[in-house]
Formats: sequence, structure tokens, C-alpha cells
Amino acid sequence: MFSPILLCAIALAPFAQLAAGSPVSSQVQNISKRGCPSEVNISNPLIPHLNYPAFRAAAKDAVAALEEFKETGKAPAHPGKALQCDRIRVRKEWRRLTTKEKKAYIRAEKCLQKSPNFGLTANETFTFHDGLTNAHAQGFTRVPCWTQILTMASVVVWHHGYSLEKLCGYKGPVRGYWDYTLDAGPNFYSAPVFSNDPEIGFGDGGSVPINELGGRAGGFIVDKGAFANYRPNLPLPHFLVRNFTPDALYNPDNKYGIALSDTINKTARDRVLSATDFWQFETMIDGLDEPNFRSLHNSGHFFLGGDAQSFNWLDGTPWGGSQVFGANDPLFYLHHGNVDHVWWEWQNKKDSYQYDFRGREGGTDSICDDLPFNNLGPDVPIGLALKTEWYPQCYTYEY
Repeated sequence: MFSPILLCAIALAPFAQLAAGSPVSSQVQNISKRGCPSEVNISNPLIPHLNYPAFRAAAKDAVAALEEFKETGKAPAHPGKALQCDRIRVRKEWRRLTTKEKKAYIRAEKCLQKSPNFGLTANETFTFHDGLTNAHAQGFTRVPCWTQILTMASVVVWHHGYSLEKLCGYKGPVRGYWDYTLDAGPNFYSAPVFSNDPEIGFGDGGSVPINELGGRAGGFIVDKGAFANYRPNLPLPHFLVRNFTPDALYNPDNKYGIALSDTINKTARDRVLSATDFWQFETMIDGLDEPNFRSLHNSGHFFLGGDAQSFNWLDGTPWGGSQVFGANDPLFYLHHGNVDHVWWEWQNKKDSYQYDFRGREGGTDSICDDLPFNNLGPDVPIGLALKTEWYPQCYTYEY
């Protein structure tokens, strides 16, 4: 049983074959001098460390900046004041963090696993980390097909990093990301992130098999590293599990190398970066042009397996086909940080890429479409998420 997202991808598959050569609509769609048709709704301010009125003001300035770009074809010289940041945080690849920085990051991550969730889940005893997972799961039911996957996931990842600061006092690089193109190949599972060090390691694939949720939701308990024996609460309390056997399900003919490595290596990244518009980029990074959606993004879930596998790990359970809880695994944020990094790299190749957002030809996707924050903040126009150096995201990458 496939999730709604996969069913949507199946429906779009014929269009993906044409993505590179078919005509596309203009980069900045469906806005005029009147801006977007509705204001940001800030009537439900759940998260105490967010400035909800500032989100509304930033959304308005972002749309104005995109209007300017649509008219001039040039990056806005002076974007609105509401988009300005107190400082720009710098994201670094995990290997480039010092041991001290890694320890601080891990401590803050474990802090989120104990912090209150401010109503992000129905059960108030669940943690803020569970709340982030729940927001990501809700996002999968709200995004229209694949066009908003990148922006929706980047919101959860941004909020995670911001909350490390505001709730847990983290002061290091806003968050490391894991460039797994550096590890692709026969020694993939020897990557530094899989260290079993109790202070800076995310743990390996475990050795104790378990299935607490039924169906195909089995795996091996992550019983070493900083998150040894961690028990996330969604969909029900269970040990965090991984399953380092992606080839059996996704690569039985070894077409893509050990652990799907040919879909996550530098060649695969370079192919994604060769895209000439957003929809082509989206098609490549999410494997809409590949029968089993093996790609720079999705294979990252597949090779972790267990909770992080997301797509069909819950087949045969009450949650199968409708929800994903990949963000249970702390490695989710380093993985998606890398996906976001590749998007940032592509955006920074040209101004026209920076502000490009479009779906397949004939679609109605617009930068005025709501980007669902799923209670992590107010829903805002997609346009606000197209530049990481704008408020509220306020981050960039080291390279």
C-alpha cells in the first residue's frame, strides 16, 4: 500500500518523462501588484518562541520582492525590512564541526526529546521532538503532489534548528548536514554519522531485531551511540529502529550499487544540479523519473530503513499508506539538511533559479499557495521560503 504522496507521484510519472524538454510556466506564478489574495492567519500562536506578526509582515514583503523580480528579471536590490535577519546562521557539513560543536548539538537534540510540545500533538505528554515529527507527518497529507515537498520539509528542518537555539540554548552552527555523496560506495555504512560514540555518534544499524508496531514496521533497535534505546512516541511509543538492508527491497538487482549508492553519489548530485527549472529539479531530486523513486532525496530514507524509511515502513499497520514518521530518527535532520543544501546550491547558480517555483505544465501551483507549517507557525505563501537568507529562516551554507 502506497502513501498518498507516492500515489501522486505515480499519477505524475508520465509527465516526469517530459520534464526536461516540455514547456513550463513562468517562474513567478499567479501574483500581481495586489499581492497574494489572503493575509497570513496568525490567530493560533502555539509556539511561544515565534513572532507571529513578523511572519505576516515577512510574507507580504516576500511577495513584493517576487513581484519586483517578475517585472525586472533581477534580484530585488532592497527587499523589505521585514525580511531582514538579526544574523545569518551558517550550516556546516557534519564532518566540519569540531568535537565540541558535535557534543553541543547532540546535547541540544536530546533536550528537544524532553521539551514540552506546546500542543503540537494531541497527547501533551509527548515531546517537542515528537511534535516536529507530527508536523512533518501532517505535511505529507497537505502538500499538493510533489511541488511543495522541498519547501515543507525545509520548514520542519529550519524549525528544528531554531528550536535547538530557543528551547535548548544551542549556540553552535545552526545545524550540521550530512553530505552522504562523500560516503557513497562499498563503505557507506562506515560513514562518521554512524559512529557509536555515546557523545557524538548517531549509532549504527543495531543488532537486536524487533517489531513493536506490526506489519512491515520491523528493524533493529538503535542501541548504541548518543540515542541508544531512544523511544519516540509516534505513532505509538516504540524503540527507534533502523534496517540497513535497502537492497533487498529497493535494489534487488544491484543496479544502483551497494545501498543504492549510485543514486546518492556525486554523479547523482551533479545530475540534479543540471536542472534548468524548479520542476525539473524536483523531478530529479525526488526520482519522479525513476520507477521506484530512488533518488538523492528518497534513497536517503531507504538506506536508513526503519523509522526513517518513511514511505512504506508502516505497511500492514493502521498508519500504513497515510502517514510517515521519518523525523523520529535524529538523522532525519542531517539527511534533509543535505537535501536542502543541494536545493540551495542549485538556487544560487542563477537569480532565475533562486526565485523559481512551478509544477508541471498545466498545473495551478503558485507562490501564493499556502506553505503548511502544521502548527509550527502560521501557514505562509510559498514565496517566503524561496530564499534561506530571508526572515524567518535566516541561514546559509558554508559552501
